Amino acid sequence: MAGAGSRSRSGGGGESPDARFFEGLGWPLPLAFAGALAAMRFEEGDVIHTDPRGYRPLGKGRLPKGLRAIQVLHPPRSARAPLADADGDRRAARWRSEATIALIDLPTGRSETRVVSQGKLARAIFDADADWLDPEREEPPLPRSARELQAQLDQTLGAFDAAHGRTRGARFVFVVDRASDASRTRALDIEEALRASGEVRRIDLAAAEAGVEAPETYHPAAMVRCLVMPGRTPEDVLPVLRARLYGGGSAAEADEKKSGSDRFSVARHGVLEAVPRDASSKG
Repeated sequence: MAGAGSRSRSGGGGESPDARFFEGLGWPLPLAFAGALAAMRFEEGDVIHTDPRGYRPLGKGRLPKGLRAIQVLHPPRSARAPLADADGDRRAARWRSEATIALIDLPTGRSETRVVSQGKLARAIFDADADWLDPEREEPPLPRSARELQAQLDQTLGAFDAAHGRTRGARFVFVVDRASDASRTRALDIEEALRASGEVRRIDLAAAEAGVEAPETYHPAAMVRCLVMPGRTPEDVLPVLRARLYGGGSAAEADEKKSGSDRFSVARHGVLEAVPRDASSKG
């Protein structure tokens, strides 16, 4: 599912070597489409190019051969609210809903109109596979969400052991949904706060690289991030995470904060632990 461009990464800031596009998708998709990915809904006026050159200003000369675009004609534009917290039935309904698209060969100007599901359109983008735009093709399954990937974090710890070696310190492992502005902003906020008090090494792994079972079933915008903090302990890191995460999560946590109790649980948000782990803790 990961498609071309998926890669692990470590180091400093930035969400992508080319910050205009999502990583992990087969066809280039600008970050401006985050709302469409989160809502499982592409809308009238959306134009997706199968080559990054299509997003550049095109001169009056001859266009490169094979330059193609997909223009969405229906459904009409709406508020396109994200579905990060929506139940499975609502996500599935969006995934199965219809989209009318025009397949455009840019050099010749020829176009063909088709009616497919939103899921087929998304799957074509994920896999760089125009065959998904066949109205007669069987519907693709609904991808599993970032929240579902979060529940499998224990399966990813071994991959991060290998990625950062025998570094001594603490690490925080959590899921980032790149289709969610809120998730990306929160991840950056956490990292910047931790960097203010010491070195931080960031490692990003796609689901397939992280070692979770059936990685192809997850939405490719969901990936696992590990922030490694050499020379620190989980006890050093916990107050920073508490300041950035407490009260911004579940309603229960917000009520606890209002009532004056302190039941902040970092496990709601990720895995915080010392590294290297001892042999008994490794799966």
